[in-house]
Amino acid sequence: MTTALFPGAQILALVAGWIIVVFIGILGVLVLWNIYTNRIDLRFLLCEQDGKASLSRFQFLVFTFVIAMSFALITLRTGSIPDIPQGVWALLGISGGSY
Repeated sequence: MTTALFPGAQILALVAGWIIVVFIGILGVLVLWNIYTNRIDLRFLLCEQDGKASLSRFQFLVFTFVIAMSFALITLRTGSIPDIPQGVWALLGISGGSY
């Protein structure tokens, strides 16, 4: 067991963590609401400016979601944030570079 710098340090850390989680959740809800009300335009998410489909944009989107969901599941199952291997960074870099 670690010793705290002051008696309420663990409670303060817990409260700060919840404040951050709630803040990020509110930001996520705001983004989803703006997408729903068409303030954020997703028409060009997977296509170029000329309207043609973009394989590189699709690849970047899929790789990002697969890796994010994998790490979210690992975090939920283990209860701790895993280290990100260099290969994952390389895949994201290659995918982002092709985009």
